[in-house]
Order: sequence, then structure tokens, then C-alpha cells
Amino acid sequence: MRPQAAKLANLLGSDPSLQPVIAKARDLHALHNLLLRFLPPELARQIRACNRKDDKLVILAATPAIAAKLKLLSESLRKFLLKQGLEVNSVFVRVQPDADLQRHKTPEKKAALSPAGVGALRQLHGRLRDSPAREALKTLLDHQVEPGGSGKR
Repeated sequence: MRPQAAKLANLLGSDPSLQPVIAKARDLHALHNLLLRFLPPELARQIRACNRKDDKLVILAATPAIAAKLKLLSESLRKFLLKQGLEVNSVFVRVQPDADLQRHKTPEKKAALSPAGVGALRQLHGRLRDSPAREALKTLLDHQVEPGGSGKR
């Protein structure tokens, strides 16, 4: 443990009124570590153990797709946790978009046409007669070229 973390743990540990909160945080941290052992890494990075009360486990998922995958795995997860000594009879999954949970999300790809490609599309646009295809091509060109035709965005 880092020195600052150790100081903080000592400070928080010295206040008896905070003991239930600290115990709950430790339990959730241990539970989260079990989830990390059970789930594939790409899935585990986008979830967080939220609460365990009585025999119910609540997990937060970063997206609806992650939540759906977790729901499919909930029975296997429940059995895994039982083998680890945790009494869990039901697993609830909630979607809560969170920048922390989505930090490993794949960045959006942006494609740009080469100048030669833009030139070829301009020529094609000039040869086409009025049609939905011509309008779609104009929209594509408008999004690829700066106003005034000076280059890519």
C-alpha cells in the first residue's frame, strides 16, 4: 500500500462511526476481484460490483450490451460465487453509463478520402443526373471537404 493510502486507511480506521462503511467497501472490493476472476477481461473492465445485501448481488454495467451479456452469465456467476463461499441467490444487473467503466471502449474510427478519391467522386458527381445517388454523393463530398474545397476535415 502506498504511504498516502496507508495514512488515509489509518485515519478512516480510527473513526468508529466509519467502520460499517469501510467494511462494506472492503466487501465490495473483494467481490469485484471475484468478478474479475470469473469474467473475461473485456467484459470485466466494463462492470462494477455495486451492492450485495442478504443473498442478492447488484452489478453495474457500462452499456446495455454488457448488461445483456452479464444476464446471460448470471447463473454461472451465481454458482461460481457460491463455490467461493458467498451466499448469492440472485444477480441483478443495472445499466449505469460511467466514464470510468467505459475507459477501455474502442475509440471511434474516422475515415477520410484521399485527395485523388475526392477528385474522382467530384467527377462522378458531375456526370450523374439528378437522383438520390447523386444527392448522397454530394452529402459525402460535403462532409469530406472543408468549405471552399481547400482540403479534408
